Amino acid sequence: MARWPLRTLLLAALAPACGPAPVDPATPADDEDLPRRAANAAIAALANRNFDVRDCAASRARLVEEPGARFGTPPGDRCGILVARRSDRTWLVVVRSALPSSSAGARAIVTVLPEAQGVSAIEYAPP
Repeated sequence: MARWPLRTLLLAALAPACGPAPVDPATPADDEDLPRRAANAAIAALANRNFDVRDCAASRARLVEEPGARFGTPPGDRCGILVARRSDRTWLVVVRSALPSSSAGARAIVTVLPEAQGVSAIEYAPP
């Protein structure tokens, strides 16, 4: 029988436990994609309610803290979208329509469900 040093045996026994925890490769990408998906859900819901979203693109949405999202973006020539994760895991998406649009700088505050699978509330604020 071969004699192995105790240190080698301990290292061999502990090696599997010391490695990184297995990670599902789809999870991080999904988490990173959720703000954009939340913005898309908000834009789709607003389009169904005649809020002018012609210039709105989820790819231009900015991820911010909730107080900053509630403040919104200043009115401008382009649609502005801010997305924030709330403490209850829902998304707060604030969409400011472009000034040249039919909604003329109006602001919509949209609550999107945790996995961006739909909208639970929409509030409107004047420009």
